[in-house]
Amino acid sequence: MNTTLEKVDFQVHIEFNDKKEAVFSYTENGKAVDGGGTVRAETAGTYTLTPVTVRLGFFFTGATITNKIGTCAQDFSYELSDNRQAITVTDTAKNSGTACLIFNVECNDKPYSSPDPQVINKDKN
Repeated sequence: MNTTLEKVDFQVHIEFNDKKEAVFSYTENGKAVDGGGTVRAETAGTYTLTPVTVRLGFFFTGATITNKIGTCAQDFSYELSDNRQAITVTDTAKNSGTACLIFNVECNDKPYSSPDPQVINKDKN
């Protein structure tokens, strides 16, 4: 990774609700956040599963990134690391718009997808 990237670290907690649906929540520096945000410069967001989530058997399988407004989805890439317990999403922020960012995980051979923590790219000005 480029050292000029802005870096953001999120912790991802996943648990099952009464309907056996995977419920995703995010924290940054111990504070609850939605996992998305507004980006004005090249940014790398690392999303790491909490130890409790890993003990349940969850691991990342990838991310689905699509355009919601504009064409900024092409600015994104991702890389799995830490034995699939972390995913780093890099956004070059070259194009303005709003991207839909879905995390794909698996637990006990069953796939789950997160709700969309939207990422909005804005011009630097």
